[in-house]
Amino acid sequence: MVIAQTQADTTRKWYDYQVVTSPYDGSKFLRRYVERFSTVSFFNEYAGLLSYYYVLAASLAPYVRIPIHGAYIDCRLHVFWIQSARSGKSVAYEFMSKVLKLLSIDTEKFSAGSDAKMIGTTQEIKVVDPKTGKPTGAIEHEVVPGLLNGYKTLLFDEASILLNDKKAYFSDKILFLQQAMAPIGTETNELVNHLKGASVHTPSGVSLWATTYPPKDIMHHVLDKGFFQRVYLFQNDISTETRQTTSEHRVAGAYKPVPERLWSYENIANEMASIRDDVKARLFAGAGLTEEEYDALSDGEKETIAQDHAYDTFTPGPNYHVALLSAVDDYYSLIHSIKDPNIKQTAIGFLPNVENYTMIFGNLIAATMRSTVITAEHIQMASEMIYDNLHNLIIWLEQKQDFKVGKKRQADIRAWREAYGKCKRKVHERTNREVVRKSDLEKMYSTLNGVSVKTARRRLDDMMKAKMAIRVAEGKNAFISLEA
Repeated sequence: MVIAQTQADTTRKWYDYQVVTSPYDGSKFLRRYVERFSTVSFFNEYAGLLSYYYVLAASLAPYVRIPIHGAYIDCRLHVFWIQSARSGKSVAYEFMSKVLKLLSIDTEKFSAGSDAKMIGTTQEIKVVDPKTGKPTGAIEHEVVPGLLNGYKTLLFDEASILLNDKKAYFSDKILFLQQAMAPIGTETNELVNHLKGASVHTPSGVSLWATTYPPKDIMHHVLDKGFFQRVYLFQNDISTETRQTTSEHRVAGAYKPVPERLWSYENIANEMASIRDDVKARLFAGAGLTEEEYDALSDGEKETIAQDHAYDTFTPGPNYHVALLSAVDDYYSLIHSIKDPNIKQTAIGFLPNVENYTMIFGNLIAATMRSTVITAEHIQMASEMIYDNLHNLIIWLEQKQDFKVGKKRQADIRAWREAYGKCKRKVHERTNREVVRKSDLEKMYSTLNGVSVKTARRRLDDMMKAKMAIRVAEGKNAFISLEA
């Protein structure tokens, strides 16, 4: 499976994806889901598909493990959605939260809070003598779970706060979130808060959904921080034309009810609950347990069962690995096309998670199609969406980097022009160019910019290599002319 694609192909619409166009009942349900989502969040259909996978993954998180040689990953989806303000991000989560609550999945929101709020803390409980009803003087410590404890969804509606490097407070939160995103059941996934009297151990099954407008220094964070290599980073630019179309669609819907042909929240939740029940039934059957017996187990015992019976919940089809390898080859073809070494290195860092999400989406699609077998077709369906997102992400990074390089070049030229303007100028007889003595220019630049003459000389060499400055000679003296 090779997806031959050019940059123009990244305009592919949600209804072009095989997972939506296929004749299966699962595809029909996906279309109904996105159509209902679009009555709330307008023209964000790709995000609508992501939201479906997110909700389904959260509902299956306790039961599905994907074995990879001797390790396992879980099926959670962590989304970081970058898009301009007031474009449907917050209301998208409102839609999702209604479905999540109907599925009995806890939903939480974070905007600020202490380490204890995130990981958990303890509270002192005075021990009371059961006979006298009076305090004995002894103290017990009761654990109060934090936001990252257990299976739930966690919303960061203004996730730009997490990118605040100036506050160690938010840097710590990033570390906590990275641990929470580690595979469930691993030591890394267990967060620990050491407190007086007791330590709080928090294994996390949280699914993260973070949204933000494009922060000014986003490139610094994407290129230099490992957090973004652990999430499904979805960046979407909204044009003025799309804005206007959205506004017109929005006001045209005033006092217009949702068409009766569209599914209700209850219909959607019931279908997703049925999908979950199918997967749970396979797990319980493989483990030889009833649901009541499963519910009585400890969290650790449930995790052991999920791992031990991963092959009972799903099995790979004949060409499963062929499709995965083909998808990986497609992803690396995108990486090889990147020219900027910094962006290439960053994009390579995304690939392990891209590969994980290809497998995870494959499982989620198989579940949606009511299949116990993950087929090559399911992997192809998964890789279409993921390939497009990776392609668009690379284009966005290159555009941001080109803009950043352009701004730096403009700043460099301004600095050299300022230094040039303070030097004694003359007309070079042979070339008829206005020039200044090279040594004078280097000294003036050094003074104005607080750098050594050696650094100024090196930067001037870079200007000459970029053909923004020209060196001319007159006898033994060197002169510099700046390009207009």
